[in-house]
Amino acid sequence: MSHSTYNSFKDVVESPEGLADRIADNLGCPVTIEDANHRIVSYSKHEENVDDARTATIMRRKVPEHVINGLWKHGIMSHLFESNDPIFVESIKEIGLGNRIAISVRKNKEILGFIWAQTNELQTGPDHLQKMKDAAQLVSHHLLRQQAKKRKTEENHREFFWQLLAGTLRHKTEIIRHAKRFNLTLKGYLGVAVFEFPDDMSQSVERHAYYLTETLHQTHVVIRLFDDNQLILLVRTDTQRHSAEISQQLIDDFRQKMKERLGFEEMTAAFGLAYDTPESISDSYKQALKVLELKEEYPDALEEVDHYQNLGVYQFINELSALQKREAYRNEAIERIKEYDYQNHSNLLETLRVFLKQNSNVHKAASDMHIHTNTLNYRLKRIKEIGQIDFKDPNQKTMLYLDLLIEDNEREDV
Repeated sequence: MSHSTYNSFKDVVESPEGLADRIADNLGCPVTIEDANHRIVSYSKHEENVDDARTATIMRRKVPEHVINGLWKHGIMSHLFESNDPIFVESIKEIGLGNRIAISVRKNKEILGFIWAQTNELQTGPDHLQKMKDAAQLVSHHLLRQQAKKRKTEENHREFFWQLLAGTLRHKTEIIRHAKRFNLTLKGYLGVAVFEFPDDMSQSVERHAYYLTETLHQTHVVIRLFDDNQLILLVRTDTQRHSAEISQQLIDDFRQKMKERLGFEEMTAAFGLAYDTPESISDSYKQALKVLELKEEYPDALEEVDHYQNLGVYQFINELSALQKREAYRNEAIERIKEYDYQNHSNLLETLRVFLKQNSNVHKAASDMHIHTNTLNYRLKRIKEIGQIDFKDPNQKTMLYLDLLIEDNEREDV
C-alpha cells in the first residue's frame, strides 16, 4: 500500500459511513461500497452526474436485480469473483450504468464485498487502480468485522431454523418469541424449498448458490442453510394465492442463473406447501423431502414436478404400495392379462399401461406405440375381455393406473 494513500484512509477505519467519502475524495468521483450480496455498506456524498444504476442502488439500499443480471451477462461479475485486481467497466446503457472502476474486497479467496467508483469522464490511470487496491485492503478490515457479527447471527438463525424444520418448536408463542429475538419476520405464508446438488458440489458452486438466494429480489428468503449437499430455504409470501407461483419462479430463476453463470445443471429442486402458521414449517420441509425422494424413484413421470401440490397421486403412492404389500394384494385384472401375455407371447399389459398413461387417448397411445389406431382398438377390445375391464368406469381405470405404477417401480427395484 502506498504511504500517502494509507495516511488518507487510516483515520476512518472505524466509520463505515465515512469510508466511501474518503475513497471518493482520493479518486475524485462517486464511490459505493457493497457487501458480498450487493447490499450497500457505504456510499459517498459526491453526487455530480450520478447515473441511474447508482441512484436506484442508493434508493433501495441494494443493487437492483436487473443491474446485477446485466453485470453477469457482460462478464463483469465473473471477473470480480475470480480476480483481486481492479477493472475498468465501460458504460452499459441498458442497465443505466456509466463508466466504472470496480474491485472485489477479499479475505484470501473469500469475497467480502465490492467497491464501485463512477468515473464518468474522469481521466483514469494506474494511480487510480492502485488507490482502488489500497481502498479494498482498507475496506476488508471493516467488512471482516461486520462479517464476524453476521456469522454469529447466522449461527443462531441456523439453530433456530433446524428446530423449526425438525418440529421441536411446536408452540406458536414460543416460535414468535424466538423470531423476534433474531429479528425474523414469520408473518404471511411460509414454505420450505430444498435444492439438492451432486455429492461432489464444489465450494464455488456452494458460494454462488448462497449468493443467488441473497440476490434474487422477487423472493423473500427468511432463513437459509446448507446441509451436506442440500440448500434449504424458508420462503415467505404475503398471500397463499401467490405462494405456489412465487416458489416455482424461485426454482426456475435459480436454475437459470446457475446455468448461465456457472454452466451448472445437475441439481434437483423441491418445494413444500406454504402455511400461515410457523408451527407447520416442519410439515413443509417433510413434503419437500418427499418430492425429492419421489423424483428419484419416478424420474420420468416427475421430471417436470417440483412442488408437493403437483405430485397428484404420487403423494400417496408409497403408502399405497406398503399397504398392498401388507395385505398381499394383487389386481386380478392385471394378473389375468399377465397370464395371457405369458401364454401367447403377447404384450397386452404394456398396451394397457401406455393407454392409461395417455389418459385413454387412443390417438396419442397409438402414436407412442407406433401402431395404427385400428390395431390399438383391437388390442383394447381383447384387454377388456381378458381382464374383465370396463374402461368407462373411472374408479376401475384409476386403480389399474395406480397398480401399474406401483408394479413398475417394484420391478425397477429388483
